[in-house]
Amino acid sequence: FTLATSSAYASNAAPLGLELGVATLDRVKQQAGGKTRLTETGINKYSNGRMLEGNGSGLEIDGLSNITFIFDTTDKLVGVLMKLPKQDSFGDMRNGGFLKTLAALSSKYKLVEKRVPFVGDAYAKLKQGESIIELDAPHLSFDMEVRYMTSTLQKGFMQRSSSDKAKNERNQTDKF
Repeated sequence: FTLATSSAYASNAAPLGLELGVATLDRVKQQAGGKTRLTETGINKYSNGRMLEGNGSGLEIDGLSNITFIFDTTDKLVGVLMKLPKQDSFGDMRNGGFLKTLAALSSKYKLVEKRVPFVGDAYAKLKQGESIIELDAPHLSFDMEVRYMTSTLQKGFMQRSSSDKAKNERNQTDKF
């Protein structure tokens, strides 16, 4: 009997080997920060925890131009955001960055939703344990975002977004 240590067997998604809900701020600084420069960028409004950001150079992910690590109030990793090109070097999204990334993630995580229209926004959602992985490739952008988050962070995002939208609508109504 052997103990599986691969991120494919982790309870939650583990981008760069850093399991969501388990990895700490110190571990991220040591493991990822040892390969790329990370800067503290303030407090995340959805988790109320600290954030680290960098350009991702040295992390050995092709095309990675930005990475953000989001923590909760106990300094546990609850989100990782990656900005990548959605097209390959020939400008082909269908056989390029988006589908290649989706194929790689689908081999590790359970695909629960996929929208890849011939023209338009491409999106995919995957799950593992209490984590969600989203690929979002807006039609009029050269980049896509890969978002890893705990279900708690996603819930906080949805609640805060809904609250902010309602507040904005009230403010607009009050102005008339």
